[in-house]
Amino acid sequence: MGPGLMNKISLIIPCYKSNIEQLNQALEYSHLFDETIVHINDYETLTNFRFNRKDIIIIYRDKQVTVQEALNEAIYFSSGNWILPFSDDDFFQSEPLSRLLNFVRSYDDIANDIFRYPIYAGNEKDGWHLWGNKEKFDLEDLIDENYIPFSCLMKKDIWNKVEGFKAGPFSDWKFWLECAKNKAIFHYWDDVIYNHRESHKETLSNRESINFNKEEFLKGLYE
Repeated sequence: MGPGLMNKISLIIPCYKSNIEQLNQALEYSHLFDETIVHINDYETLTNFRFNRKDIIIIYRDKQVTVQEALNEAIYFSSGNWILPFSDDDFFQSEPLSRLLNFVRSYDDIANDIFRYPIYAGNEKDGWHLWGNKEKFDLEDLIDENYIPFSCLMKKDIWNKVEGFKAGPFSDWKFWLECAKNKAIFHYWDDVIYNHRESHKETLSNRESINFNKEEFLKGLYE
């Protein structure tokens, strides 16, 4: 970055029929960002949320759209040159988040940078476990540990190059693969930035919840 210039960071949150208490918790440290955009898909959430929060940008659609569509639209209208996609029921750890944002604001970056970081996954009842704490970016590890594109801070340029998040099965992993194919540079950040609530068993980490042929899946991704 040139003298006196700072990177601008946008927080992006797609939500639908959100738990308002959890959504407010997700936004507790939104003031640390330069911009916050919430994409809302239902009127009840819009009404309740506007009553509680008026300091963010809201994109409202009166029809249900996919998470990928919501992310893409919010990111398209964002003004930050860095973006952090986030779930509406997750919550930040303030000090680690501040350290990462302050570093990136003055980071002398290039177009394809992505900062990956570990998170705590779990819930208040069953406890939390560390997830995604590996420095090396490897596709098989990505599948085994079920990394998600929310657990990163990336240049908006790389989102543009991969043409956004695609709809369809395994879109999370395909997004990462497209980033790698577009020569994204993955940096590992040691701090655990946030807690990710696992409210139901839908991930590949839960083998009892989904059956798939890993070899065929990886082959399809590579091809």
